[in-house]
Amino acid sequence: MTETLSVVLAPDPDAASLAGALVADACHVWRLPGLVHPARRVLSELVRNAAEHARTDIRVTLTRRGDGLCLAVSDGDHRLPRLRAPAPVRRGRPLDERGCGLQVVQAAAAGWGAEPTPGGKVVWALVTAGGS
Repeated sequence: MTETLSVVLAPDPDAASLAGALVADACHVWRLPGLVHPARRVLSELVRNAAEHARTDIRVTLTRRGDGLCLAVSDGDHRLPRLRAPAPVRRGRPLDERGCGLQVVQAAAAGWGAEPTPGGKVVWALVTAGGS
């Protein structure tokens, strides 16, 4: 049985929080309580990246796949994301968390990827009970 939920969000600072609340609600309705935290973390990062870099409307699509979730974020930017190495830690300087969003996604998701679309791109992640 496949269940899908889709919503369009504006590219503003609240988008990641709204997406996180949406996936948490979906996990409860679909009886996937063990996925609430990893799915919320992954989807929030994907939406935050889209809001910051694409600055276009963001379509969030959640699809239940058995005991897992496929989280897809589409935007109007044709540039595909790339996994960057974390910034080096330097004594006496604050930790720089920028550029680590996909590191979080890779650590929490069973898999992720990005594909071009005619109107931009879609970035997806699969979250399962077993994690990455």
